[in-house]
Amino acid sequence: MSSSRRDFLKRGTLVALAAGVPLALTGKASGRSTSTATGLSLTAFKSQLGSNFLINHQAAKVKFKLVEVTDFASRKQTAAGKEGFSLLFHGPQDVTLKQDTYLIEHGELGLFSFLVVPVGTKNTRAPRYEAVINRLHS
Repeated sequence: MSSSRRDFLKRGTLVALAAGVPLALTGKASGRSTSTATGLSLTAFKSQLGSNFLINHQAAKVKFKLVEVTDFASRKQTAAGKEGFSLLFHGPQDVTLKQDTYLIEHGELGLFSFLVVPVGTKNTRAPRYEAVINRLHS
């Protein structure tokens, strides 16, 4: 199949434009809700302890369980409205994630992206992964 230079440029432009659309806009256009950073608070995640999150990994959605939320902000920082915390997830035995930014879905918290780091993949029964949210200097 041959295509003209004009067709190639049209298609290339559309692909480039689509790649530049922010994730928040694509969620709104598809009717899916996306969470803002303000909704992804320490309190919001603590209320979801024990619940499952879907992490998009290699064109599949993999179920991870939130098992721990750790607050590392001082009292002074908390009083100033700042927060810092980490999220610890247990993953399935058959999937190993590498350190990367992943698109994460949750029924109540919505759709968001976090840097996820393996912290305990030696435990073959339940590999552990951590995401750190730091709003202490914002």
